[in-house]
Amino acid sequence: MRQLSDKFLNDLKIGLLSPMLKRIKDDNTLMLAIRENYVNIYYRGGNIMKIEATNTDNTYKAFFDTQYNKTARSLPDMPPVLSTATDVTSWIAALPNLKETMDFFLSVHNKPEREFQQLVARENNFSPISNETEYFLSDIEFADSDIGARFDMLAIRWQASARKDGSNCRPALIEMKYGDNALSGKAGIIEHLDDFKKFIENKEKYGFLLDTMSNQFSQLDELDLLNFNRSKGITEVIFGKNTTPEIIFLLANHNPRSTKLRKIINDPKLDKYGQSALFDLRFFVASFAGYGFHSKCMLSLKEFRSLLNT
Repeated sequence: MRQLSDKFLNDLKIGLLSPMLKRIKDDNTLMLAIRENYVNIYYRGGNIMKIEATNTDNTYKAFFDTQYNKTARSLPDMPPVLSTATDVTSWIAALPNLKETMDFFLSVHNKPEREFQQLVARENNFSPISNETEYFLSDIEFADSDIGARFDMLAIRWQASARKDGSNCRPALIEMKYGDNALSGKAGIIEHLDDFKKFIENKEKYGFLLDTMSNQFSQLDELDLLNFNRSKGITEVIFGKNTTPEIIFLLANHNPRSTKLRKIINDPKLDKYGQSALFDLRFFVASFAGYGFHSKCMLSLKEFRSLLNT
């Protein structure tokens, strides 16, 4: 399950890794994502650093994906093991160079969908307006082979009027499509809905996902990586095993002159999903501009069709 040990969490808060956590908090281009006893640190949607627990106390492995260094740029010294404050400081000092290396790579190998996923997380989790939003991202680029699940983003809907109770939350599984070329094919909207249905019907796998999301949210909150107000007594999000999720499609940068999206959304094959008892199908429409998620920005299939066909 994607969660950190108490020791790992404590080292991030007040121990060996705390300078790195502070660096992440001080830099809104970085995002920490919780994995199974390791963390990924994202920059522009790519993994700029992985920190993994070891079997030795006060020792962690650190990685930078050298696939981002196709041009064989000279990289600073980065110790593969973090066991001293100097080791951590060396990685912090290396971040500007690693960012530049990734910038050069991404200018050629563009990954806009991943980059905008991180932007969505920032807007809703720890931006100046995140306290006003009603969805909090627990993960991006979720992939778990044990339960056979892949989701672009996982979020927890917690409406502004219901922050007195941690059981007033709903899970949201989000698929992002960047540009109209991503709308069809093997990873099209209907194909994704088929996969969502199959996954949610498996109660064991779906229950495991809910536990994972709840744990991730709690640990992100404990690390002070979420910016929102709630009742002081609320310490965790609680999902019922039969909680109906929202399935949200975020369709970024649609070309309004194209008929491609309209044809897909008007396909009668979508009707059964618009009325599904397993989940509530929603389409995100921005509040003027930006990626702040609010309940009123999530349109049903009927509402979205009406908007497109106007």
